[in-house]
Amino acid sequence: MALDDNFQPTRRDALIGGLASGAFAIAGPAFAQAADGLAAAISLAPPRDDSVVQTFHGINIPDPYRPLEDTARAEVKTWIEGQNARTRSMIDALPVRQRLQDFMNAALDYPRTTIPGQYGRRYFSFFSDGLVNQRSVGFQEYLAGPRKTLIDAGALSSDGTVAILSFFPDRVGSKVAYLLSEAGSDRETLHVRDVETGQDLPDVLAWCKHTTVAWARDGRSFYYSRYPGDTEPADWYRRSQIVCQHRIGEPQSADRVIFRQSARHDYYCQVMASPEADLLKIVVSIGTSEKAGYYVAPLHDASDITEIFPIGIAGFYPIANVGATHYAITNLDAPNFRLVRIDQADPKPDRWHTVIAESDAALNAAAVFDSKLVVKHYRDVNQRVAIHDLNGQHLSTIDLGGLESVAFGRYFRGDDHLLLEVNDYKRASRIEWLDLESGKPSLFRASAARHSLADVVVDQVFVTSKDGTRVPMTLIYRPGIARDGNNRTLLTAYGGFGYALWPYYSDRIAAWVRMGGVYALASIRGGGEYGQPWHDGGRRTHKQSSYDDFIASAEWLIGNGYTRTERLGINGASNGGLLVLATMLQRPDLFGAVVSAVPVTDMLRFPKFTFGINWIPEYGDAESNETDFKTLLAYSPLHNIRKDVKYPPLLVLTADNDDRVAPAHSYKFVATLNALSPESVVYLGVERRAGHGEGNALSKSINRDCDTLAFLCDKLGGPMQELPKLAPA
Repeated sequence: MALDDNFQPTRRDALIGGLASGAFAIAGPAFAQAADGLAAAISLAPPRDDSVVQTFHGINIPDPYRPLEDTARAEVKTWIEGQNARTRSMIDALPVRQRLQDFMNAALDYPRTTIPGQYGRRYFSFFSDGLVNQRSVGFQEYLAGPRKTLIDAGALSSDGTVAILSFFPDRVGSKVAYLLSEAGSDRETLHVRDVETGQDLPDVLAWCKHTTVAWARDGRSFYYSRYPGDTEPADWYRRSQIVCQHRIGEPQSADRVIFRQSARHDYYCQVMASPEADLLKIVVSIGTSEKAGYYVAPLHDASDITEIFPIGIAGFYPIANVGATHYAITNLDAPNFRLVRIDQADPKPDRWHTVIAESDAALNAAAVFDSKLVVKHYRDVNQRVAIHDLNGQHLSTIDLGGLESVAFGRYFRGDDHLLLEVNDYKRASRIEWLDLESGKPSLFRASAARHSLADVVVDQVFVTSKDGTRVPMTLIYRPGIARDGNNRTLLTAYGGFGYALWPYYSDRIAAWVRMGGVYALASIRGGGEYGQPWHDGGRRTHKQSSYDDFIASAEWLIGNGYTRTERLGINGASNGGLLVLATMLQRPDLFGAVVSAVPVTDMLRFPKFTFGINWIPEYGDAESNETDFKTLLAYSPLHNIRKDVKYPPLLVLTADNDDRVAPAHSYKFVATLNALSPESVVYLGVERRAGHGEGNALSKSINRDCDTLAFLCDKLGGPMQELPKLAPA
């Protein structure tokens, strides 16, 4: 929904495009073997071979399958189509595939809605009914009133591939700016709809991607972030966002640019509005770095911009302001984050007042009311919500029932309540009404989900990694399973960009567990479960720690009798896709099957593709930094395939319109593995008119899940329980 003074992202939500990638070792025999193998495979490339060799810091790196980066070439299209047809033939022939499809379709056939947010007298929310492919936008004239459809996503395309990624009502709820994307792309177009008439205004704005909107107080204009377009000077860097003011009814060419960082590259901006204080707020990040800058300007005329906190110093996430007093979550001098209060007239860090001090639990979010604060901390992959007074004194801890994750709804400082979206491993999300005076939650809107895991076991265990670090892992399984090593087990993780794995319900997990499997989620380093040190411990030169943690988790599952190698599958997407490929290559003896979705595989060239340059703060840059090159080369999946080693059965899934992680990463990896290890079983699946994940049609997301589980069930074997038959909706 909107980002404004009463609806704040968490500190990690402020980083857009979170994704991780891999690297590759340079030392001695390992590198020599990889390089020799790649060179020997050049003649085996299915598409035309350009015999490309690139030199990094004096080391020649063959790149024989670089032609696969150009999907416009006829021979590349033919190769992709052949690989995909082979994969579809294999998966569609698996009997369990249709059973999974039937269960997933039935389980997801229920109405869903987000927390309603108030703008003026109206309440706005995303909603979807049953198996429709995309969420629509609706509004209510009062909180308990009937919902009216404002933007029907089903009317935007015939195939369900046009998505409403976000929407931004104006202050009084009379107009809504909204962003559309097609076929899963991160590219967006910005539209404006009049709420009274239900019709779009003529305004259609281009060059949007990861765009946010902040309305002026009078609703006649808004500020928005975008990338430079054709009307901007040719010397403006096209990969850095600018902030513009758009006046309703005027052409985009008339927009006024009010913020641009000419001295920095690869940054993007979030804009928020505080109408009561007449403030425009701008948060600026370089790539996916958490070290954000914070700027403010008068909302009525943003000509005079004031820097509150500079870019590149520390993690900084503004959450609210009361007039010229600003509240922010920061890791400056507090690796686990603290909540500070800042005077706009004297914003130097040594003048900040700490409201919620750093503790052993990572601070993640806060909401500021007239007399109270509601704060959220991570604790061992759980989220805890508490109420404090404005001086930070703890008043009460909210009991939401156990392991859960919590999202805050939009609020006003004078409210006596806060709406919470609560999720856990056993049931789909519900909305709770938190009474600020009593500190008691009560159910506001129950989930209408048709299936739950109320009867299963959810355990949290701790695994000792290679260097002695304790790594949390959550296990989900049917009660009474035998610890005889025979359980079909699926291990997954993410481990990047400071993004934490929190408790959530998933019909994909439900299907796996109902079929008799054990589901394991490892909260490895690189994530944000334990604050900045946990993130830093698994990125750049420390990235191998993520893989060590994941390997230790797999060994723990085997050593404690939950499974054995032949029955242990691993799966990850995006940064997690890199994770499972890197660990498979390092320990092919440990896993029975692997599914990697939308992975980064070429760690030496990832900045060359689409959004990749923004990941340099996470992974480093092989081209400009020799230390980064050596680190990345040590684990880069594309460069660590060993000739004639037989790897576990592998399914690599990508999408033809993924403009966050270019599908060429998947194509080049599969071609290389086929050439160097012809004894290995590897399949490539390519979803059409789909992207990285966000904005994909629901049917395509279900397909990806069903393909993943069907492949793993087939390759891992073991007894198969029947999936439950769900009653019609």
